[in-house]
This record gives sequence, C-alpha cells and structure tokens, in this order.
Amino acid sequence: MDNLTYMMNLIDGYYVDDRGHRHYRVEGKNYDIRFHPSVLSWQCNCPAYKFGRPRGKHCKHIKEIQEGKK
Repeated sequence: MDNLTYMMNLIDGYYVDDRGHRHYRVEGKNYDIRFHPSVLSWQCNCPAYKFGRPRGKHCKHIKEIQEGKK
C-alpha cells in the first residue's frame, strides 16, 4: 500500500484537491478514481476505463466506489 492510499483510508477514504474534485482509491489498486462535483461525472485512470468501456459506462472501480464496496 502506498502512502497516499494509507492516508486516504485514515480520512474517510477520499481527499479533495484544490479544484474540488474528490479522489478515491479501491483497496489493492493504485488507480485514481475522481468525482467532479461541478459536472457530476466520474473518471478513472485504469486501462478498462480509458480503452475498453462503452460510451457512458463506468469501470468496475467506479462502480465499487458508488456502491460503497471500497
């Protein structure tokens, strides 16, 4: 586990950057899962999100965060 993931687990599982975006991590993965509250959109930097997902669909990491399974 990297230091950022360790710290995020100590403080509610996410942090908010200076732009107001929430950053999450899924247990065992170092992918950056971001929620943009101003436009209500999610992004993930995993390969499935970048290259393999159909338009309008989320990867399993985003679904885990949304369902509270982190």
